[in-house]
Amino acid sequence: MKRIYILLSMLPVSIMAQNFTEVQTGMNNFYYSAADIADIDNNGTMDIVLNGAIDSDGDGNVDSTYNEVYQNNGTTLSSYAGLGPDVTHLGDIRFIDFNNDGLMDIVSTGLSYLDVVNYKHYRFRNTGTGFVKEADLPGKIYGSIEVFDFNHDGKSDYAINGTQYAHGGGFRNTLDYYKNTGAGFDITEHWADGTQSGSFKMVDLNNDNLLDLVIIGSDINGAPVSKVFMNQAGVLTHTQDLAPVGVGKIDFADFNADGFQDVVIIGRDGNDDGYFAVLMNDGTGNLTPQMITGTDISDVSVNVGDLNNDGYYDFIISGNENYDAVVKTYIYDVANNKFNEGTITGITNLGGPGLVHLFDFNNDHQLDVLLSGFDWAASDLPSLTKVFKNNTTATNAKPTAPTQLNMTKNGNRFNFAWSGASDDKTPVNALRYEITVGSTQGAHDIAKYVVTTPSWFLELDPAIQNVYWSVKSIDASKVYSDASTQGTLGTAEIKSDKQLVIYPNPVSDKVYIKGEKVSEAEMYSMDGRKLNISVNGDQSIDVSHLPKGVYLLKLKIKNEITTKKLTIK
Repeated sequence: MKRIYILLSMLPVSIMAQNFTEVQTGMNNFYYSAADIADIDNNGTMDIVLNGAIDSDGDGNVDSTYNEVYQNNGTTLSSYAGLGPDVTHLGDIRFIDFNNDGLMDIVSTGLSYLDVVNYKHYRFRNTGTGFVKEADLPGKIYGSIEVFDFNHDGKSDYAINGTQYAHGGGFRNTLDYYKNTGAGFDITEHWADGTQSGSFKMVDLNNDNLLDLVIIGSDINGAPVSKVFMNQAGVLTHTQDLAPVGVGKIDFADFNADGFQDVVIIGRDGNDDGYFAVLMNDGTGNLTPQMITGTDISDVSVNVGDLNNDGYYDFIISGNENYDAVVKTYIYDVANNKFNEGTITGITNLGGPGLVHLFDFNNDHQLDVLLSGFDWAASDLPSLTKVFKNNTTATNAKPTAPTQLNMTKNGNRFNFAWSGASDDKTPVNALRYEITVGSTQGAHDIAKYVVTTPSWFLELDPAIQNVYWSVKSIDASKVYSDASTQGTLGTAEIKSDKQLVIYPNPVSDKVYIKGEKVSEAEMYSMDGRKLNISVNGDQSIDVSHLPKGVYLLKLKIKNEITTKKLTIK
């Protein structure tokens, strides 16, 4: 037995089985469901909001739309608050702190059995003890919601994609944008061509701190479409047509840890055949498919995270394959830059339409699973909602926080940059970050959200002169570091870089500095290592010897320090 044990211990982590155990909870079993996960009560555990329908009378048939928030005490999930009669299914639901008070509010969309004629869209404010409806608007079905800060004012915006019935105008698929004004939301209808039974993500594909759009799904005629829109100075511009994928889902992560976000996409093509690929990002936002074969899944859900504890992003899917419910994991093979199907035990196979989410339920730094969908193996075909705990005994330390924070102000724009974070498993380039900005020490009334780059900017009200900010690192297991030492910027510390231009960026060999004379230049990797560079007489810097990735370029001009983010491709 000793010899067998030694051989097993030598197996690559990527092919070891992941074992899970069901957690008994007080959750309802939801049909046609969607969910989101966040810490609503700031107690350090992740809570869940679910929308969908339930079998309220126990006769085996779904008959009531029901939405509920479940509170996590680290051991189980119990009912925290219902959303009353203003509920939806066949849509989506998201947490959003739309008033920056530190309490997670809710936005939802879909259909209700109480009103099957009108599709609805609701906003609920978190009072600290429950939720109060603040908006009742026309909504969409067969779609999705994403929350983001598109205009960099620190306030969380959102967009809704899906099918809408416009009275007198018939059905239409639109992606509508809701901009947070601080006093409400301004809507931009048909922000981009929308889709039915699809998915979209707002993600910075080329590391310019501007959010781009990737969208898939079926158009109004039922034809599959997949497109990339790059953000060019605040305008979403169609730049790439991907292989058309209809009924499907997408998610994103920096799978190969090169500093750029990649996209996993799974669904059905124009012939109703399965399409499954990871789209690798070349650093400019151009996505190239790496096909995954041997899987033909419909009514699919997907979510990313580190499943085998090697620090790299993997992903999990659920759906229907050959009329059976399946749950599968795909593990990133670092050495060969490909994805292999993993082995999992202890998870009930639940098919679509449903949902799957990876989250750390019990704060052990390992990813657990929230799963909802149909049990196609049971004679009565119930839809179940379950949580499964990860049983791994492997250790995963939380990442360290950034140690080198830098902020400059140019007019109303505050530029934030940081480095020095690290993790025991996740490569520095693949870390994500939560940035928190407040008007007083310790506050987060200006901004608080997650970004994928080690820099960000905010366009703030001219009245705001002094800000206090900190950053947390997030590893591929969705574990947060402690907050960094708080940085601050007072009026006397403001540095202007309006006459300084760094080009080209991204760069492959030589970068040029246009503007005032640079007296000193330093470059740092994102883990805080100082690199060997020098400024030439023409104010150029040779970076051809550096590997592809994201760096911080620190320039001294007239005794003032300005930091710029530089991407080497």
